[in-house]
Amino acid sequence: MGWRPLSDLMERDVVTVISCGAILHEDDEKIIICPHMIVSDGGEIEEGDAEISIPRSWIKSMMKLATFPPGD
Repeated sequence: MGWRPLSDLMERDVVTVISCGAILHEDDEKIIICPHMIVSDGGEIEEGDAEISIPRSWIKSMMKLATFPPGD
């Protein structure tokens, strides 16, 4: 959507959001997921981008789509 005036941003409604990524951290307060990662040949996550920290109180449901590395 690009850059928009603040007045447009203030008119946003509350919506349901779907976020998908590898779980980098999880505790009682928050979960941090990352959708874009660089993985070593040994299967270790080395770098990530576009991470998001989501407060636990905001999470309605979670679904495991796959394990990483595959086979774990």
